[in-house]
Amino acid sequence: MKSVFVNSLDRIVLTFASMAQPNKAPNIHAISELYLPGYDYTTLPNGMELFMVKGGAEPVLKMEIVFRAGATYEKKPVAAEVMAGLLSEGTQTLDSVSLAEKIESLGATIFTRGGVDTIRVRLLTLTKFFPDLIEVVTEVVGKPAFDATELKVLIENKIERLKIDLKKNEVLAYRHLTDKIFGPEHPYGRNNDPEDYEAITVEALKTHHQNHIIPQKGMIFLSGFFGEKEIALINETIGRWNPGHTNGLEGLHPLPEEIISGYFEYDGPQTHQAAIRIGRRLFSQAHPDFNGLYMLNTILGGYFGSRLMMEIRENQGLTYGIYSSVDSFASDGCFYISTETATENTQIVIEAIKKEMKRLQTELIPESELNMARNYLMGHLMTQIDGPFATMDLIKSFKIENLKDSLFAKTIEMIQQITPNELQDLARKYLNLEKWVIIVVK
Repeated sequence: MKSVFVNSLDRIVLTFASMAQPNKAPNIHAISELYLPGYDYTTLPNGMELFMVKGGAEPVLKMEIVFRAGATYEKKPVAAEVMAGLLSEGTQTLDSVSLAEKIESLGATIFTRGGVDTIRVRLLTLTKFFPDLIEVVTEVVGKPAFDATELKVLIENKIERLKIDLKKNEVLAYRHLTDKIFGPEHPYGRNNDPEDYEAITVEALKTHHQNHIIPQKGMIFLSGFFGEKEIALINETIGRWNPGHTNGLEGLHPLPEEIISGYFEYDGPQTHQAAIRIGRRLFSQAHPDFNGLYMLNTILGGYFGSRLMMEIRENQGLTYGIYSSVDSFASDGCFYISTETATENTQIVIEAIKKEMKRLQTELIPESELNMARNYLMGHLMTQIDGPFATMDLIKSFKIENLKDSLFAKTIEMIQQITPNELQDLARKYLNLEKWVIIVVK
């Protein structure tokens, strides 16, 4: 054993073991059990639910306010997205510059975003600055300015970014896929165009805010380093906020009954490369078959060692990357495969994908391959409960999609116990390409 002493104010001592006596590597064990960490829950004076996960060595906290107010509830296209974007661009007492300076001076960030199901306002800050920021967040949520000049700038930026995206085959392919799966009128399938942004007005944003940014549609997720002081501040600020409106509690867009399938080809701006999207409509995560499809998707194309990656990328060299995904929304979901390839290889890749899907229907998955997928998923889920921020993100997804906490344990049970025969049954039930949409943009 040798030691090296470093003279400094702190008298740091560094020690290291002799190279002649290396430490023995620890044994590697497969993860067999995972549990959803506990969390605290309370209801604020205005009825909003507050979910809390304490932890972390650093004095940092994250607070996220989520409203069921996304595109599913909007009467005018892009109203939810644009409204969410403007929440952080000024309040009734702070213009955009003053608001940004106040937040940045405290080393904090406020992020606002509108999606298909929700609108979110996220604060990340050192805990000691939370008392200075909670009033600001309350005003961002409840008293936005919706300044016409800021709206103009935001719209111009969104249109410019959209025009750039529309020059990419992969973006166009995904737009066509969701259009076919969910229908062009439903927010899950509708694609925004520059004209939608140009048509939005301050009045439309105010209407959406009044109808949907209300306590009855909101939840708060608090994680990190906090205590009773911070909880009391939330109760006295956002917990007392109540604009008095109770509109917009129901979604406005029913999902279409018709299921579209078949092959669709479109001209794209990138003629040297084809974007391929193959997918079908499924269901939300609450469906009893979702967990099994989660495993089936992993084996098909859900990670780097999947069948699609090994055959089409590694063995045939037809693409730089290919993956499959099972996506879940609040009221529906989809299963899709994504890749890009040289235009002349389009049909070869599609046939290779069909072959791998057919194999899952006709051949049992070897136990060694299934165990590899099990280990991958257990490791992936372990990262989702690693620390208070990650844990809260998982809990938040459960609450947004109205899922029971017991689903986590059921997912672990499925990963450990699902059999090759059960996976084959799911493949025969859901991997029938006659019910899938094939999109090619080239």
